[in-house]
Amino acid sequence: MNADYELIVTDLNFKYPNGLTALSGVNFRLSRGEKVAIIGPNGAGKSTLLLALSGLLRKKGLSGTIERGEEREEQAARIGFLFQNPDDQIIGASVEDDVGFILLREGVAPARARLLVAEALEQVRLGGYQSRSPSEMSFGEKKRMSLAGLLVGKPDLIFLDEPALGLDPREIGQLLKILKEMPQTMLLASMDFNLVLELADRVLLLDRGRIVSLGSPADILSDRVLMEKHGLL
Repeated sequence: MNADYELIVTDLNFKYPNGLTALSGVNFRLSRGEKVAIIGPNGAGKSTLLLALSGLLRKKGLSGTIERGEEREEQAARIGFLFQNPDDQIIGASVEDDVGFILLREGVAPARARLLVAEALEQVRLGGYQSRSPSEMSFGEKKRMSLAGLLVGKPDLIFLDEPALGLDPREIGQLLKILKEMPQTMLLASMDFNLVLELADRVLLLDRGRIVSLGSPADILSDRVLMEKHGLL
């Protein structure tokens, strides 16, 4: 594995049990520290690709090669996945319990865990929220809390599935600032083209499970013929 790359994907394919092809011959490389956005029409395979790359997709029906940075025994500990709906990954009765869950599971000392949780909450602009109940938080706050729950694990690679979905413009702006500050390598599926333009180093356009274009956000998003052809304008 080349040390300059966080992720190398070679000839990735996936078929659902009903025979539907969701991914077909996907090839690309993700450099360390790079932020790449996946765009495409509904049903293009964006979420499926993220799930496959993160190891959350069932192995049956999946073929190809996925290389994730330097090999480690606990590969999953280096990867974070932010789902579209934060309620799908909230498991703690309090913010501190939820954000610190991975630390508790790994046997981190309580004092150290509290420090790491506090640092992660500050990073996502939720400092002082430790005792809050997730049920008392807004959708945007819960999304940032879920992001903090990934950051305490010190991942090198983060997958985000429609991070701006369900957020108002102010919340999107706040999330954008947070994501820009994060040093982690990111792969995100998003149909918020303003966020993509502001955040991504490159854009991968996916349609019917295939990569049809890969380039700079400005080049791809300004190509009206390309965007119209794939149902994005």
